[in-house]
Amino acid sequence: MQGQKIISFKNQIFRLAQESDVPNIRQLVNSAYKELADMGLNYTATYQDEIVTRERISKGKALLLEKEGQLLGTVLLKKENWFTGKNSAYVSQLAVIPMLKKNGLGTLLMDLCEDLAKKEGFESIQLDTAKPAGHLVAWYKKRGYKIVGETRWEGKTYESWIFEKTLI
Repeated sequence: MQGQKIISFKNQIFRLAQESDVPNIRQLVNSAYKELADMGLNYTATYQDEIVTRERISKGKALLLEKEGQLLGTVLLKKENWFTGKNSAYVSQLAVIPMLKKNGLGTLLMDLCEDLAKKEGFESIQLDTAKPAGHLVAWYKKRGYKIVGETRWEGKTYESWIFEKTLI
């Protein structure tokens, strides 16, 4: 999934992550997922180090939202499909700095992913979340995502739902 370095969307400027962004991405993702860790959910994002962060972002487009040099949010969009066999984009590592949660930045990042996936010709978009993370399950359903499968990722303390939204 190759693309341009700067993306304008809904009056916001996003950019693709670079190698030098890895420490800041790791810090943001760890802090954003802390509330899930506090629920006993060991999402990779709750503990990943810079090596894992670098490996994860190398598999797709890590999109960054910044303001005045501060990283406010990030999301990873890659090509992947579970269960349905469709040409799908996959969203992971959606993170917003904790003090700005509930201000629409997560929605903005998801809207961007859905828009990019449509423009790149994907027929659907997928993501996963822990079954016990009821607030996230409800949010994805509200956005039009349907459960298409379930899995227990290796090393996780919970089962996950796989969600999919048809784009075309």
